[in-house]
Amino acid sequence: MSAEDVEAIRTLVHRYADAACRDDREAWVATWADDGVWEIGRGPVVGRAAIAEAFGRAMDLFDAVVQLAHNGAASVDGDRATGRWYMSEATLTRTGKRALYFGYYDDVYVRSTEGWRFAGRRLTWLYQGPPDLTGAFGPPPGYYAS
Repeated sequence: MSAEDVEAIRTLVHRYADAACRDDREAWVATWADDGVWEIGRGPVVGRAAIAEAFGRAMDLFDAVVQLAHNGAASVDGDRATGRWYMSEATLTRTGKRALYFGYYDDVYVRSTEGWRFAGRRLTWLYQGPPDLTGAFGPPPGYYAS
């Protein structure tokens, strides 16, 4: 495992969050491998095209998103790697509702000709609700039900 690979993965995580904050859908989708799998609790979304569509639908709900990547680590094994990154997100919906989210992503990364990309991201929710922390800690009931 090289320090350069870990730094490249850290940069990938940053690019993902940065693109979400700027609603730069093209830059966000470019962080994914063609056959990536994105799971934020509503079932897996498979493939870059489907992920792009799901992300677009999600972002259309918001006037503002501030996603921050916090502590995390990655472990590299050749051209694949795994990692976990904690995140927080503050949002303002188009209807004026404000929300705060905390969680962590369990990731799988793959090295491509363009650099490291997400092969998989699975979000585990730790909190969802109003900014005053009166919301639900842990995933909503049934959120990960098959």
